[in-house]
Amino acid sequence: MPFPPSDILAAHSKWLYFQGLEHTLRERHPELAHRIFFNPGGPFFYLKVDLSGESGVALAITRFGNTETWAILDPQLDGEPSVWAPSTPGEVLVDSLAAHAAAHLAGVPVASPWRWHQSERSDMTDLADLLTDSGVKVRRVVAGNGWFAYGPRHEPKLGLIESSRGHHLDAELPGGVLVRVSIKPNLGWTAHVHTPEWNAWGRIDLSRALTGQKRPVPGLPLASTSVERIAEVISGGFGAWAEVRPWNPFRGYSQPSPFGFNHVDAVLAQLPPLGFNDLREGVDGALVSDSHHVEWCERRPKTPKNLLKPELERMNGLAAAAGEDAPKRLILITNCGLSRPAASFADQAKAFVFHLDPDTGQLDPLNPRAQEALPPWEDPRKHDLELW
Repeated sequence: MPFPPSDILAAHSKWLYFQGLEHTLRERHPELAHRIFFNPGGPFFYLKVDLSGESGVALAITRFGNTETWAILDPQLDGEPSVWAPSTPGEVLVDSLAAHAAAHLAGVPVASPWRWHQSERSDMTDLADLLTDSGVKVRRVVAGNGWFAYGPRHEPKLGLIESSRGHHLDAELPGGVLVRVSIKPNLGWTAHVHTPEWNAWGRIDLSRALTGQKRPVPGLPLASTSVERIAEVISGGFGAWAEVRPWNPFRGYSQPSPFGFNHVDAVLAQLPPLGFNDLREGVDGALVSDSHHVEWCERRPKTPKNLLKPELERMNGLAAAAGEDAPKRLILITNCGLSRPAASFADQAKAFVFHLDPDTGQLDPLNPRAQEALPPWEDPRKHDLELW
């Protein structure tokens, strides 16, 4: 007897998996048992919870380009699919399907955190709930699940935001003002705003908005405030941000002259707007700060391209010794790269390392902590799901 071909085996494997999902759904949500339907005929298997007539909420394997993912399909024409990674546990899939079906049957919004396409509560889903209660439109929440659909509905594309970039929330205020609130692994809370007239991102100084005091470093520690206070600031709009409206959005650095640039001026044009609030020019063109020690490292062409961990350790020691009453943190500006161990040490030492392009004066981050200080760059509506 010939062995079944691979496509037959794959189809049978999917059929068995869907059958297991049906069993799990009935077991975990017996109140929906009489509405559950599994289409076993293929070639497109799906698990559906009937609503009324022939409409229902369905769980299916959906193809976006060359990638197959799980998707919960809403019966409403303008509904947004809930997209999940192929590795998502079956319990999460059936619970999400049940949450969407229960909301339709009761005529209420999908319960949190499922309405944000997340399987667990987090600071971001709590913030989304608070903003929604205050009348703010939450466009997207990225926490444990970073998969989503965007683009034309007849041929949607797959979006994926890696969890290593931290969690974030996009909200829309009146006048087309968009706000992105993020929780960064190293920096904590950050917030940026995008307005139609700028068509660029600007920074919201959360520390000054909440306490009236500027911090000398980007970000706000999670323990220093509450989700409720963040929600109050964001929902209050520019009025709540008071004098901290970021009038100068980030547009990158442009040389003031075609004949070159001053290194100190280039750094001061880029780092303070990111939140390095006490960085300034000292005597003889040095960069000084009350909280950071700025080191310059310029490599000659024949020397190794990357700085190594021992070199970072030495410079970090110099930074710590530069403080009077307390050790200072390191800001390193260099024209070379950074080895992985050196980048890891820089994060542990709470240092920021930037590459200064010798031709353009543009600063680029070399360690994750420095990367987190940058604002969003992409068009905030680039990943919208289009209307029919």
